[in-house]
Amino acid sequence: MKTTIAAAVALVTAAAPAYAEVYTYGCRAQDDFKLYTARLDTFKKTITWRGSVFTNLKTITNTGDCAKACFEATNRNGVARLDTATQGVASLTVTSGGPGTDGVEEVECDIIRNR
Repeated sequence: MKTTIAAAVALVTAAAPAYAEVYTYGCRAQDDFKLYTARLDTFKKTITWRGSVFTNLKTITNTGDCAKACFEATNRNGVARLDTATQGVASLTVTSGGPGTDGVEEVECDIIRNR
């Protein structure tokens, strides 16, 4: 009996879906023709942008700013915020520097779908 229960529990846990995913976006600033990638990793709880990894990813809810979902992560130099909308469109805002030296980079992004 114990073997049957253990086998049933193992089967259920193995079949449980994993909700952590990685989303890759192609992003371009208005005055730049280069395409850069932004990566949202919900398992590692990070946003990666231009070689910088922003950690401690949080999902922002209950704000009127987001059409679908908003994510915010930090590193020692700043904050990255990814606002996602429908149809794979998103905007990325990266704020860096300290008081008096703040830099803000805003880019528009489209999800890159793996086929």
